[in-house]
Amino acid sequence: MKKSLLVLVAMFAAILLPTSAAGAQDDARVHLIHGIPDTDVDVAAGGEVVIPGFSFGDTQDLSGFAGQTLEGLQVLVAGTDTVAIDIGDFDVPASGNFTAIAHLDAAGTPALAVFSNDTSTIEAGNGRIVVRHAAAAPEVDILANGNVAFSNVANGAEGSADLPAGTITAEVVPTGATEPVVIGPADLPIAEGSSLIVYAVGSLDDDTLTVLTEVIADLGAVPSVVNTGNSPVESSSFPVNAVIVASVLGFVAFAGTRRLLGAEA
Repeated sequence: MKKSLLVLVAMFAAILLPTSAAGAQDDARVHLIHGIPDTDVDVAAGGEVVIPGFSFGDTQDLSGFAGQTLEGLQVLVAGTDTVAIDIGDFDVPASGNFTAIAHLDAAGTPALAVFSNDTSTIEAGNGRIVVRHAAAAPEVDILANGNVAFSNVANGAEGSADLPAGTITAEVVPTGATEPVVIGPADLPIAEGSSLIVYAVGSLDDDTLTVLTEVIADLGAVPSVVNTGNSPVESSSFPVNAVIVASVLGFVAFAGTRRLLGAEA
């Protein structure tokens, strides 16, 4: 419990960095995922519990606090008023799109990975898949429809590709091998204009390997000219809107949490 609590504190410290213009909001997207098994805590700010029962697989969206300060941030033993760690005041970044995940490193020790999310425009007809290794396991290959899509992916690393929209069958195997299949096979939907982010989490030795997913939508390109007979209609390009649509709960509303695995809103 103590190590996992420290990881959560480090996670908050890593993502709640001081900003040069407090109060400014520039489409910030700060997403927080709990990827460490068997650790329940409450997170409090300003003397109020804002994340109750934060458990493995849960997620929270801090975007509503972009450019603001969370005062008196504390980690409490779940269901109690006992302060496990007093973090103090932190400023939430005013811009940027990234996900922080508390997870297990290759040796099974709690660790933190912070990923910058690719919100570049996806060509019409395509979707994006991002696979992130956040499990207690050695280097792996990720197979798509039986072929190696990403090879020798280490803990804390990722692979990304834009593919035609559709469904792929994914498997995770040890690097250079075809078996054993440590995760999968799993059918993953590649949606046009969306980025599906898959996290491999858990422990190989403990037989707890699984995946958590999130989706960033509205990244698709719209043709600048739509042909309608002999009269082309000009339209402006659709702006990139990096909006998280997987398991996001209102952190501002200080609501409860829900499971991230496989959820999409």
